[in-house]
Amino acid sequence: MSKNILGIDIAKRKIDVALIFENKILTKQFDNSTKGFNLLAAWLKSLHLTKVHACLEATGTYGEAVAAFLHETGDFVSVVNPSRIKGYAASKMQRNKTDTADARPIADFCLTQKPEQWFPPTPQVVDLQALTRRIEVLEEMLQMEKNRLQVSPSKTKPSVNRMIKTFEKEIADLKKNIKEHIDQNPDLKEQKKLLQTIPGIGEKTVHLLLSEIEFSRYESARQVAAYAGVTPKKAESETSLKQTNLSKLGNGRIRKGLFFPAIVATQHNQTINEFAGRLEKNGKTPMQIVCASMRKLLHIAFGVLKHKSPFNPNLAFSG
Repeated sequence: MSKNILGIDIAKRKIDVALIFENKILTKQFDNSTKGFNLLAAWLKSLHLTKVHACLEATGTYGEAVAAFLHETGDFVSVVNPSRIKGYAASKMQRNKTDTADARPIADFCLTQKPEQWFPPTPQVVDLQALTRRIEVLEEMLQMEKNRLQVSPSKTKPSVNRMIKTFEKEIADLKKNIKEHIDQNPDLKEQKKLLQTIPGIGEKTVHLLLSEIEFSRYESARQVAAYAGVTPKKAESETSLKQTNLSKLGNGRIRKGLFFPAIVATQHNQTINEFAGRLEKNGKTPMQIVCASMRKLLHIAFGVLKHKSPFNPNLAFSG
């Protein structure tokens, strides 16, 4: 592992970096683009650094490209749950969001905590992710056109209808491509078969989970839940003694995609139904029950894939 530490704070268009080497800290800003990444590599090379330990927060899609770039150039890359860095910085009284140098506490965390190495998704998962995310974009556009149709004057309705048909055809073609892609990859095909045995998890949710989570890279169901941001977060205030919400740190696509499946599972999945019933008796609100059911579904999914066994309500598939 390199002694040269690179903390990276990610934004949509920019990345701020803090480099620790030779008992010095240098800060710099680059565009969050291929051009910016190349300039970052050139800057490191100008300092005669052949390898760094780069660390960034797992904040969604904005950091994926730079993480993959640095991995390809041979650097040691860590992608860390933001809650770990936030907790570390708070303990050191370092983190101040009004400070422009937010990369510094990330670099300090990396130096002292030595987080584990991150690896990019496999090519088959990258392709599946691209397909599912493209469908997500087109479905949003389709809904916008359907909404527009309701208020369109007669002169523009034919145009809107043509766009709706175009989006529907593109989405149908992409869904076909996803099925073909999974069928051509034995591992994905087997995982899909197992996940579909879980009541509440349909084909769309299976595709989402397989495209956003490589379950084999996690040691526990708790880690998977933390990555998805469905772990509980407790808040205390003068008006509310204790209210448990989702941490919402991690992959928002998974949280969004699990919401309705969790509701379905509370009715049609014996394990989730009994689990939800216990929570209701303990005074949990309907929203808290749904959120907990989302987490429970992920635990079950992890256990089914870990044990390579179809869902069985009589077994505690929690991983």
